[in-house]
Amino acid sequence: MKTVPLESWESFEKEVSTFFSDWQKTKKEKSGHVSIPIFRGHANASWMLQTTLERFSGRTFDTEDYYRTMRHVRPAVVSITEKNWGLPKMSAIGALPPTGYSFMVYLRHHGFPSPLLDWTRSPFVAAFFAFRSREKQTDGKVAIYSYIEWQGDARSFMGQAPTIHGLGPYVVTHKRHYAQQCEYTICWKRVGDGYEYSSHEEAFSDNTSDQGALTKYTLPVSERTKALKQLYRMNVTAFSLFGSEESLMESLAYQEIEDV
Repeated sequence: MKTVPLESWESFEKEVSTFFSDWQKTKKEKSGHVSIPIFRGHANASWMLQTTLERFSGRTFDTEDYYRTMRHVRPAVVSITEKNWGLPKMSAIGALPPTGYSFMVYLRHHGFPSPLLDWTRSPFVAAFFAFRSREKQTDGKVAIYSYIEWQGDARSFMGQAPTIHGLGPYVVTHKRHYAQQCEYTICWKRVGDGYEYSSHEEAFSDNTSDQGALTKYTLPVSERTKALKQLYRMNVTAFSLFGSEESLMESLAYQEIEDV
């Protein structure tokens, strides 16, 4: 992973412009597939790339374990939401996207622990999530990650090492998925005849496997006011990204109380 320390919001905007220019150049030069970049924001630069399932539970789930968990919670979700999420018989082990992907995304957007690591195609949506919180950060910095899974060349994998897979944006699920321009990755490794969900951090730190290009940009949290003003002008707000009454109140509070 490459780390790029930045000192101002303006330097981040400049970096974004350079980043996409370089990406367009790579697309023209390479004959193989070049992935669309995806981004992720962290309110604290010291936080690791962890899924909500990793943060919630200390135990390891294989793909069948987690699929059974989704089947267990489905009746309650259907009863309350009246949305009939179908969960077919689990497909072949190791199939991508995982069986029940639509429901998995829905659960992730509503706070149920998930093996999906969520990203966005917009660096500015990622920046909003990095700067959204008013809480003081222990290290005084936020982080915004960029990730390009495929860069026009073949990727090399070593045996049973953890491997990261992008799952793409096309899925029928909650509208927040599209409002936030979401994409997701999973990380798993082969264990016996099955697959076990694994740590993205472990995969990215493994120098024997090619997991794509990951870059971490850090900015001072003191740039929050400047960043949120610019993002508000771009209509990147809590309400535009979540569309709920609670997010409307958050956006109105920013507009009427904080941004004065």
